[in-house]
Amino acid sequence: MLMDGKIRGFLKTVPLAAVGLLFLCLCGAGCADRDESGADAGPGPARAREVTVRPVRPEVPGGTLEYVGTLEADQKVDVSSETGGTVERLCFEKGEKVRKGQLLAEINTRSARLRVREARASVAAARNRLAKMEKGSRPEEIRIAEASLAEAEAGLVEAEKHLRRMTRLHGTGAVSENVLDAAVRRVDTARARAASARNRVSLMRQGPRKEDRMAARAKLRHAEAVLLLARDRLKKSMIRAPLSGIIAFRNVEEGEVIPPGRRITRIVDPSRMKISLAVAEKDLRRLKAGARFPFTVDAVRGALFSCRLSFRSPTADPATRSFPVEFRVDKPDPRMADGMTARVRIPA
Repeated sequence: MLMDGKIRGFLKTVPLAAVGLLFLCLCGAGCADRDESGADAGPGPARAREVTVRPVRPEVPGGTLEYVGTLEADQKVDVSSETGGTVERLCFEKGEKVRKGQLLAEINTRSARLRVREARASVAAARNRLAKMEKGSRPEEIRIAEASLAEAEAGLVEAEKHLRRMTRLHGTGAVSENVLDAAVRRVDTARARAASARNRVSLMRQGPRKEDRMAARAKLRHAEAVLLLARDRLKKSMIRAPLSGIIAFRNVEEGEVIPPGRRITRIVDPSRMKISLAVAEKDLRRLKAGARFPFTVDAVRGALFSCRLSFRSPTADPATRSFPVEFRVDKPDPRMADGMTARVRIPA
């Protein structure tokens, strides 16, 4: 009894914090660093342990496995500009619905249109030259050339007569040397003019040479190729929607100068959705091609949807040893959006 009284007196005088500290010290004394076999670990470095990574596979009531995946639009395309230059026009706003083929933007279209006009004029000129060459000269043109030849030959005859007269006069000293030289030059000029007219008439009667026609055709083909290239550049400068959907964002503004390859916007088609996730190897047998599975979306509380297996990868991800799979959403809900979290339930 006396001893019990002393103990109670001691406990009254010792603070509770001191008692707690004493308890922790006693517990720490009994805990030593040991390895898995129970022996002391010693002063050596700690050993690395292997860690196996597996996909999240929680079980829900009712013997069902729940896999977490990402809800994605089956079609979403980043729209970029193949050509650089000034953004002359933008025809869309973010959040707007667009149709396939709808004009979205114009990049340097003014200069592109000018190049098309220039190339079109070059094609027309080359085509006219070739057509004229292949048809040959018209009878009227030949008659005009023949008249020019007759005139040139008459001029030559007259120049030669004048030269003979000046030569006689020069022999008698009636004209100077300069007058005689002028008469000689007049004959030379008339002779050259007559020769040119004669060649022209001959060519017009014979028609163009084969080599000339081939060269004209080559020039026409080159002009047509330049026109095609100019039209292609104009087409690329007018950016159109590659699919129907909703504009996710607008990455450029009118008047901005952008480089080739600049992303302008992204179009998302919410009419077809899919769920992408990774399944553990041991659960693959539960997934049959075309089978349907229920799923929920975190952002759409209280609703249960249906999807079917559309793809199962034949190879595993080497990092996680899991298999990528995709599920096609049967009836996409307007409340669903690209990037939302979806939970697919697979029977255990």
